[in-house]
Amino acid sequence: MVLETLEGGFTDGYNKLEDYAIELKESNPGSDVVINLSKEALAQCKRKFLRMYIFFKAMKMGFKEGLRPFIGLDGTFRRGKAKGQILVVVGQDNIKHFYPLA
Repeated sequence: MVLETLEGGFTDGYNKLEDYAIELKESNPGSDVVINLSKEALAQCKRKFLRMYIFFKAMKMGFKEGLRPFIGLDGTFRRGKAKGQILVVVGQDNIKHFYPLA
């Protein structure tokens, strides 16, 4: 209860996502930030978060200039209140280090 008072409730975090996306776009020009909401919920004048996509401009530049033509996909399943999946797309540079793309 104390943590919820200090940090806000679970749904408060989702309410801040649009502000976070705006801040990301302003502080990282040329980056892609997309938030998808449920069409069914929007039809009922409600907002239900589905997914968020972030691709920083620096990652785009690194991919175009120095990565090998390899793209890998990895993911994990979340449990608890925020159930779902987290997916990560990676590339590999010329010294075989992995580089997050999205």
